[in-house]
Amino acid sequence: MKLLLLTEKASAAKNFATALGGLKGSFNHDSYQIVHAHGHLLQFKEPHQMVAQDKAAKYSDWYDLNNYPWNLLDFTWEKEVIPGMEPALANIKNAAQKCDAIVIATDDDPSGEGDLLGWEIINAIKWTKRVFRIRFADETPTNIKKALLQKVDVTNQYQQGEFLEATGRERFDFASMQLSRIALIIARQAGFQPKSLRLGRLKSTIVNQVYQQETARQNYVKKSYYEVRFRDANQNIFKQGQKAKFTTEADAKLELSKFHKAQIIIDTKVTKHQAPPDLLDLSHLAILVGKKGYASKEVLTTYQKMYEAGFLSYPRTEDTKITQEQFDQLLPLAKQIARVTHVDPKLLAHTTLRKKFLANNATHGANRPGLNVPRSLAEIEEKFGKCGRIIYEAVAKSFLAILAEDYLYDQEQAHLADYPKFTCTINLPRELNYKLIFNEHDLDDTNAQEVLPFGSSAQPFIYEGHNPKPKSPTHRFIIDFLKKDKIGTGATQEQTLANISTGKSALIKNTKEKYSLTFPGLVQSILCDQTYIASPKVTEQLQDTMKMVKQGKFDYRNVPFLINQIVKHDLAIEQKNATNLSKNPKLAKLQTAKKTTFTPKPKVTGTWRGKETAINQTWGKHTFNERELKHLFAGKSIAFILNKRKITGKLAKQTYQGHQFVGFKADFD
Repeated sequence: MKLLLLTEKASAAKNFATALGGLKGSFNHDSYQIVHAHGHLLQFKEPHQMVAQDKAAKYSDWYDLNNYPWNLLDFTWEKEVIPGMEPALANIKNAAQKCDAIVIATDDDPSGEGDLLGWEIINAIKWTKRVFRIRFADETPTNIKKALLQKVDVTNQYQQGEFLEATGRERFDFASMQLSRIALIIARQAGFQPKSLRLGRLKSTIVNQVYQQETARQNYVKKSYYEVRFRDANQNIFKQGQKAKFTTEADAKLELSKFHKAQIIIDTKVTKHQAPPDLLDLSHLAILVGKKGYASKEVLTTYQKMYEAGFLSYPRTEDTKITQEQFDQLLPLAKQIARVTHVDPKLLAHTTLRKKFLANNATHGANRPGLNVPRSLAEIEEKFGKCGRIIYEAVAKSFLAILAEDYLYDQEQAHLADYPKFTCTINLPRELNYKLIFNEHDLDDTNAQEVLPFGSSAQPFIYEGHNPKPKSPTHRFIIDFLKKDKIGTGATQEQTLANISTGKSALIKNTKEKYSLTFPGLVQSILCDQTYIASPKVTEQLQDTMKMVKQGKFDYRNVPFLINQIVKHDLAIEQKNATNLSKNPKLAKLQTAKKTTFTPKPKVTGTWRGKETAINQTWGKHTFNERELKHLFAGKSIAFILNKRKITGKLAKQTYQGHQFVGFKADFD
């Protein structure tokens, strides 16, 4: 059988060729040829291009709120080739003509994205023969060959859960553009002019959480209280359990007069063990690297390059553990990795895989070093920059830590001789072991204080406390929030943070690992307060529904309809929230455009290239007359004078901010 191995990108094709001995050849009695895509080669057509002609005008008009929610039964869900990707698709189609089967060898993403990417290409070239799927933990020769020996027949794509899950998610996300358009219309009608807003399952949840924390911090009112505590010479604090606090310092001073210096009595001393922490996932890795000044986008891009070069494992994994086989592959390289990262090999004394890290089945396994070990960190820095060096060192030490012995500490509990209700518990390091390699406290937003042994006595003092101020929306805070609500994998969390914190239309910005809202981010947050799309619970429920599709418990065709329940609810909420835009003092300061009433351009409908098409009736300050419109819809060029200048042009498909439309295109454009 002659197989066409379809990989996701050129780098993957190169790794497959290295593993199999060339771009063409034979393996396990089959001949093969390797081809590659460039990520997605196809995309959905614009909404008005996926409906009947008599409905095209409605779906071309973004600015009429009466057009929402869309009737998704109108959609054909047709795709088109992304501009510039035609040669890549043609190359795959030509190569396939001589083959008996196509093997989808794209990335094995947790969301099924790799399956979708492969199937949309197969469908586009109208392939009708057999299709196989292979899944590999990484692109090492061993795992590529192993995957090919275990290829699975998936010729019926509608019985493949990963493809159906990804298809349902893709359609849902496409239909969710309604929410972005609705929010933009309402914002502009209220006199605010963000260039774009981006609402979505994970995006809106993150932006809303930043907004909630910023609002809580702005509304915070400090309320002090006072109480008597004791402190020894090493700053160990003794306090009472449920002792009433004083609201005034004067009352506390009166209470203080009842106490004197007291002897410390140690009650218990127990040695305890603490196993190494979980292996880093991509989001927590980005927190560590972010503290060195590198943004999420750079971390993701650099990690991907290092994976393709074999220095790191697959990045977009949702696994948090590794299999025994994955551990056994890496163990012989541990001392070599230790020398590269300046870790004492003598610390790697625990050479069996703890149950804590063992997975009986893991597609990719947790993030860890690759089987290609660099000669030095300098080599990594030369190839991938300082960001790459920091990434490799962090991932390598995270893995090496699981080969070290447990951290040992002595936990001591004590009380005051004259005041037994005043107690204190401290943990004193005994053997650092894995912490000499990787200390999980480096991920924290605050620095851990050194703990010293108890002194012989403690002095009373007045402690001033206060109600805790809401935490800043730091990188760590956002990731912990998403983890708690089980929203997204480490990779999708970080990818979304990168997406909404970069570019001219960024919704949030990252300053020293703290997130804050930009102008469009604050507009979106105010409008989306109490909406479904910004609710972590709703987002979690949507994710669960999509997982049910993969398991065959929910029809993928029904997933997009869930968005319309959200649209109906959220549209009314956003219209109500619009009155709060002008009341927000911070938003007024961030407003960069003059407050004006938004008036959408008038539309006119006609038949262009056999389809009913709506276009703007004006171009600049020129309004097309009936004769000009007749010529335009007939595909002819027109000419008119504007600002003492002759303008010529005709209708053409164009793209603005990622959206396609038909409109007048001047010859000089």
